[in-house]
Amino acid sequence: MPLQRVERHAARRPNRLCSGGQVCRALAVALLLPDIAAATAPPENSTDQPIWRATHGLLLGLARAGNRIVAVGTRGNILLSDNEGESWKISKSGTDELLTGAVFTSGTEGWVIGQDERVLHSENAGDTWTEQHVAATSDQALFSIVAFSPKHLLASGAYNLILETNDGVTWREGKLPDLEDDYHLNCAAARGDDVLVTGEAGHAFIRYAGAWTAMKLPYDGSQFACATGKDGSFYSFGLRGRGFRAEPGAATWTPLQTGTQQSIFGASVLADGRMVLVGATGYVAVYDPANGNTITLPPQTGATLCAALPVAGGEIIVAGDDGLHRMRLPAATATAGNTP
Repeated sequence: MPLQRVERHAARRPNRLCSGGQVCRALAVALLLPDIAAATAPPENSTDQPIWRATHGLLLGLARAGNRIVAVGTRGNILLSDNEGESWKISKSGTDELLTGAVFTSGTEGWVIGQDERVLHSENAGDTWTEQHVAATSDQALFSIVAFSPKHLLASGAYNLILETNDGVTWREGKLPDLEDDYHLNCAAARGDDVLVTGEAGHAFIRYAGAWTAMKLPYDGSQFACATGKDGSFYSFGLRGRGFRAEPGAATWTPLQTGTQQSIFGASVLADGRMVLVGATGYVAVYDPANGNTITLPPQTGATLCAALPVAGGEIIVAGDDGLHRMRLPAATATAGNTP
């Protein structure tokens, strides 16, 4: 099944959510592939081992909990690494539904989101999880979660879904105003108390001082990845490599030259201000907002990638259709332009 954007009308919801980008493929994998259960414990290096299947299966989200890395994905998989991704262990999530994203507001407290508006909470860096919110009959998935403070969080998702909590426990459901259709809200990025939400058909909203402002992108294609730059600018990326920037207080978007036609599904900001972009067919690039330079890394996989996270030693971990990969980052450059 090729991973493509699936545009749909809100009035024609499927029995199970099959949204665009990585989530459509994710649900196909999660729902159609049978579980593999061995009658006896397989050899340690066998591909039938649960940890092998988990680290090589579909993973959509990465987060850091202090010195620990957390990865989430299909069949309720939550993976933990305490050595910068060198090895992983499975944390029991309590669900076999798709999980799409994670965020930690301290080294111990974090949240994971996923299918059926599911929100899981941990107070021990992901060792154990409790369910805070779920709507099993909603056919709605959450795609992105951000934190404004240790207890104030917002998640966005399918069919114009917004969930927000002010106490880290109780989640209230809402929708963005002035959105004429139930478009998917694929990504959220926080900046202080402000938040950007982007999604289908170029829709973008920024909430300043508690009030939402529609700020549609100058491109009608869907957006899947967003981030807050070191300078406070909001960034959005999506179909066909389209990228845009909105400086703090700006009312319009500036198009970016990403140097690619590959759809971008994930963006992560590095300590030096550069951004790692990941997407279709194993695309990984480092974009420097300071000079517009883009360096595309040699692909390690042909699978679609959905998330990236910097780790020690000048490397990153990327997650996607075929699990986790570790890659070395190029050094920062001062030359403008795009490098294929």
